[in-house]
Amino acid sequence: MRKNAPDKTDFLLMAVLLPITLVVLNFSMLGEIYFSNLVNFSKASSLTLLILFGIWIAQGILAKKLMDIYPSHRDTLKRVLSFTSINVLIVAFTVTICCWIFDWLSILDYSLSYQSWSRCLIASLICTIVNQAVYETQASFRRIRDSQLEAEQLKKAQLQTQFDSLKEQVNPHFLFNSLNSLSSLIATDPEKAEEFVEEMSRVYRYLLRSNEDHLTTLQKEVEFIESYNLLLKTRFGDGFQPEITIDPVKKDHLLPPMTLQLLIENAVKHNIVDPDRPLYLKLYTEADKLVVSNNLQKKNKSLASNKIGLSNIFSKYNLLNFPDVEIIETADEFIVRLPLIK
Repeated sequence: MRKNAPDKTDFLLMAVLLPITLVVLNFSMLGEIYFSNLVNFSKASSLTLLILFGIWIAQGILAKKLMDIYPSHRDTLKRVLSFTSINVLIVAFTVTICCWIFDWLSILDYSLSYQSWSRCLIASLICTIVNQAVYETQASFRRIRDSQLEAEQLKKAQLQTQFDSLKEQVNPHFLFNSLNSLSSLIATDPEKAEEFVEEMSRVYRYLLRSNEDHLTTLQKEVEFIESYNLLLKTRFGDGFQPEITIDPVKKDHLLPPMTLQLLIENAVKHNIVDPDRPLYLKLYTEADKLVVSNNLQKKNKSLASNKIGLSNIFSKYNLLNFPDVEIIETADEFIVRLPLIK
């Protein structure tokens, strides 16, 4: 059984199994005369090879189609039964064609009979079952290998996210701006300063815990963003205008943690945030997607973007086999649509 895209292993298996099948089929059909001399062996093998090679390609196309229909390892039994059922017909057709051609061309004085035909059919079916078992085993090992590779990639992406979060926690600018805002509030509004400290502790607590799971609920992510937005609101005042509109039905939907924080941080980093030119940031649900948008008013000397934040989001969605993230940039708006997982 062959997987979606042939690789070196597929061709190696074909190079080993195809000649064996060819020899078994010819010997079952012709008997000892097949091995009597090199001329007989070459003449019969050449013709059979052409037929079997075409059938082998047809089986490969069939296997690929069934792999597309039944891609999961849970569907292995359905895939094997479907392939076997159709393959029996293919093998019977192939054996019939081979016997008829050998009889028609009178190759090695072969004469078609029910006994020789049934003998070839049984031998060919046995070879086919063995070949299919070998290919299915090889495909299973490949799926296991791919799953392990994806798990390793996801682990690396998670560790990178954790590293980025830790860097953000000790980022001198972030700490300086937060502490500077807190210092001003202590002097002017002690009650608000206490609220600021509480929200700041929630932000850091979420940062520390966010990497324990690959996914989090939309409700938890929004609760974290509300605290994070408060820090930004305290820092920028009326220059930062967030608006959150979430459908309650979607609150238990899932997305990778820290996704919204990365998008908001990206918006603040690359746009002017000033009371005279406020940054309007909207976060709302739309069908089964979460939309994050902001007005574009890029800084004249915008910081060079390495796109680590967006790449991090793309990597998580890809590794988790989720639908793609959609990014739209117009003349005056930047929009990101994030798939929500039920």
